[in-house]
Amino acid sequence: MANSERLNSKNIGNLIRSKRKELGMTQTQVAEIVGLTMQHYSRLERGEYIPSLQTFINIAENLKLDVNIFDVSQKNKISTTMYEILSLLKRLSTTKQKAVLSFLKTMA
Repeated sequence: MANSERLNSKNIGNLIRSKRKELGMTQTQVAEIVGLTMQHYSRLERGEYIPSLQTFINIAENLKLDVNIFDVSQKNKISTTMYEILSLLKRLSTTKQKAVLSFLKTMA
């Protein structure tokens, strides 16, 4: 697995930020919901450190984040980039999803 796909503070921060934006929420809103200061939450999104397990679970539950992407086994790993792509695809109509699939098949 490439370094960019490993579970680290930057990838966790990017994933949390991506999901928050997908939901149309501000950092302040998420911070209030999960009981963190805005500064603390902002530092998490910037990838300055990995949150405690309890904090991460709290954020994941409130953002409805699929934590299965952090499968610790060597199989079935998914990168944060792939998670972001899947999140965007979910918002497209079936017709547009099929168009993206067709495009990807031509690129493969």
